[in-house]
Order: sequence, then structure tokens, then C-alpha cells
Amino acid sequence: MPVRYSIVLLALLINMVCYTDRVCIAVAGPEMRKAFGFSQTEMGFVFSIFSLSYFLGQTPWGMLADRMGSRSIVAFAIAGWSVFTALTASAWSFVSLLAIRFVFGGLEAAFSPSVASAFSRWVPVNERATAFGAFLGGGRLGGALTPPIAGYFLLHYGWRVPFVVFGAFGLLWAVAWFAWYRNSPAEHGSVTAAEREVIAAQTVAAVKGPVPWSLLLRSTRLWCLLVAAFGATFMWQFYITWFPTYLREQRGMSLTESSFYASLPLLLGVGANWLGGVLTDWIGRRTNDRTARTVVGFTSMTLGALLLSAGVWCPDTGVAALLMGCAAGAVDLYLGAAWSSATDIGGTSGGAVAGLMNAASNCAGFASPVLMGFVLQRTGNWNAVLYLSVATTAVAALSWLFVNPQRSVEADRITAT
Repeated sequence: MPVRYSIVLLALLINMVCYTDRVCIAVAGPEMRKAFGFSQTEMGFVFSIFSLSYFLGQTPWGMLADRMGSRSIVAFAIAGWSVFTALTASAWSFVSLLAIRFVFGGLEAAFSPSVASAFSRWVPVNERATAFGAFLGGGRLGGALTPPIAGYFLLHYGWRVPFVVFGAFGLLWAVAWFAWYRNSPAEHGSVTAAEREVIAAQTVAAVKGPVPWSLLLRSTRLWCLLVAAFGATFMWQFYITWFPTYLREQRGMSLTESSFYASLPLLLGVGANWLGGVLTDWIGRRTNDRTARTVVGFTSMTLGALLLSAGVWCPDTGVAALLMGCAAGAVDLYLGAAWSSATDIGGTSGGAVAGLMNAASNCAGFASPVLMGFVLQRTGNWNAVLYLSVATTAVAALSWLFVNPQRSVEADRITAT
């Protein structure tokens, strides 16, 4: 196996652990709310505080990875977030829980932009959407496995135990990453000369330094990418925060039933991420990158908005949950295209731009659960916020039509000089 494939596989496996730690709180949420006596608005803040620090940390971590490399940063981040996953079990109040989850989110923020920076150095452009699709699919797989596992520990040992179990397991992966990954192919003793040549031919050489932010922030393609990321995530965040509660309180499901259906969006996301990445690169080899990413992204988000609408209106509980799960899977088709577009737009600042895109995504991740909790407490109307999610996804689909990854900001700078 080429070394670059093993690095993608390792990132995929770590992303499984990352999402396991992240999704656990959605399963434990109803029991935590009862134990602490939280209101729906307070529980919304508990869900959202992760996304606030995750949002704030994305771009700084990405910039650091672009300059320093991803080896030490990712290893430190995995160890740190694993410790704070376990510490969630020690929370004793609303404020302590917010503080623990805030630090947890800030540490997890380092992972995705650092991996994006790593892929920009290790993965050729014509393989990059597939690599990102596999990496992101690993996260969905981890999230899909979490509800039944966390549900088992929760039923038998209480809500605190799953956090300790998942946190302890994560520490092993910090060692694995540091032992195998290197900041460039030239530093890795197992890379052959032939593979080094393949990588060098189609990856960004960081010889001219980072792209100036003054140029990045003038890119309309970048702003459209940020709008698309925000709009799509506003809907998707529902699935890893309020969806289990929605199924139990609005649709009348048991804990066992809701755990099964709560896994569905993430399980479908595994295949959707992989399929979306492979399809994007396949179309790109037959047309061009812009056409491939535009078609996959627009189709993905449009289909997601339609399926969510159908799920909200469907009176049959099981069919409704299935349609809503499929909506999440449909939106996941675009992610490989989105991350590969971010690294293309950023050029030598690919990690920073990927971090900025993920920051926009997690700005929506913060706003969505809080708004849902507020509206639920005031009106008790789930459909109002769900249809707002449909609207943001439709806007994301339209914005995606104007994202042009074919020409990077780095290319603009070279032309300008």
C-alpha cells in the first residue's frame, strides 16, 4: 500500500474516534437533562458550546498546521480532546459542563484543518476528493456506531460511563498518529522515490509562503463556499444534537428505537461521503474539477432539502425517520467536493482556508441547536425550525453554484505578480 493511502486510512480511523466522542452527548442528552434539571434552552447551550469553541479554533489551528506541519498538532489534539471527553463525566453543574465541553471543542477544532493541510502535502489533486470523502466518511461511521454503544452503557451504568470509556480509548490514537505520520513525504522513510514523484507532481509546494489574507478575503469563491458550508451544516447539526430527542418526544419512540434511527444519518453518511468523493474525482477526470464539484454539490444539497421536507410532513413515524436520515446522507455527498475545493482555493494556505470553511460550518453548528432549544421552549413547535433548516440548505445549494475551485487564490496571486 502506498504510504499516502495509509495516512488517509489512519486519518479516517481517528475521525471515527473523534465523532464517537462528539456524538456521545446527543445520546446521553435526555438523561443529562433530567439529572441536572436543565431547561430545553440550557440543553441547547450544552449541545452548542462545543461548536462555539470548535468554530473559533478552526482557522488558527489550520494556519498553525500550514506553518508547522500536522504531526505534533494532531497528536496533541487527540490526547487533549480524549481527556476532556472523559472529564465530561465529572461535570457537576451547568457551568462546569459548559466549560468542559468548550475546551473539548477547542481541542477537536485542530483535527480537520490539520488533516486538510496534511492532505494538501500528501495527496495528489486528482485523488483529493476521494481522500476527503473517505476521511469524512470515517467520522460518520464513528458517529453511527456511537448511539447503540453509548445507549448500552447508559442503560446499564448511567450517563457518565460512556464518556469515560470513549475518552480512554481515544488516547491510543494520539500515539499511533505521532508514530506513523510525517510532515512531508520526504521525511517518511517508507515512501518510495516513485510515490514521492507522484505526490510532488500534483501537490502544492509551499515555497512561496502562505497566501495573503487580503487576497483570500477578496475571493467571491471563498465567500460562496462559506455560505454553502453554513447553510448545509445548519440542517445537519440537528442530527447530532436534537434528533434523538425529537424522535423520543415528538415521534414517541423508545430509547432503543431512537438510538437505532439516530444512527441512520451517520451510517448513511459513511457511504455518502465515500460515494461523493469518488464520484467527484471520477467526473472530474472526464470533464474538469469545476464541473464535477458543482454538479455533485448542488445535487447533494437540493436533494437533502427535499428529503427533509418530506420527512417532516410524513405521518408514519418510521418512514419519517428514514426520510430525515436520508436527507442527512444526501447532504453528505457534497463534503468531499467542499474540502477539496477549500484546499484548491487556499493553495499554500489550504489548511487555513479549510479551517475557515469549517469555522463557517460550525458557526451554524452553534446557532442551530441553541435556536432549536429556544423555539421549542417558547412554542413547542419542532416544524418551525426544521423548515428553517430546509431553507438554509436551499440557500447553500444556490451558493454552491458560484464556488469555482478550478482556479485557486494562489494562482490569482501568481498572475497578479
